[in-house]
Amino acid sequence: MKLVSASPDRLVLRARPVVMGIGLAAAMLLFAAIWLAKYFSNDHSDLTALALLFALFGLAFVIFVRQEVAVFDRPSNTLTLRSVGVFGAREQFRPLAEVTKAVLETASDNGDSKGGPCQRAVLNFTSGPPLPLSAIFRSGSDAKTSVQQINTWLNQKPRKKR
Repeated sequence: MKLVSASPDRLVLRARPVVMGIGLAAAMLLFAAIWLAKYFSNDHSDLTALALLFALFGLAFVIFVRQEVAVFDRPSNTLTLRSVGVFGAREQFRPLAEVTKAVLETASDNGDSKGGPCQRAVLNFTSGPPLPLSAIFRSGSDAKTSVQQINTWLNQKPRKKR
């Protein structure tokens, strides 16, 4: 997740998998174009395989391409997690006072990842199970940066009202 805005009263983080979405959509278009070219040239070999590949990449698009937003709001004492995907949006609310800290969760890895370990930020609460900020693990340093930003913000003293 990347920082959208930060103030003493509010922290907003967002993950938008634009590159993944473009890549999956491009693969779907490629398989559809090859399928159409073969179909209209009366070469019906491999049409089923191309249709299955199109469907597989479409399923991956539906599952993995989701915009996720986390809003930490001190004045309303609310943590809001929004997830928007192809089939709609989901929103979760938790009291901000219950958030104790953010931690880094690493997926079990068999050592062949070139981009480093796949990780995600997870929130710990005073009661209840931990809550991941993202449904999927991603390589790179975004999760680690998010954990640092959340913990720094949580440890800040709230601004006094006059």
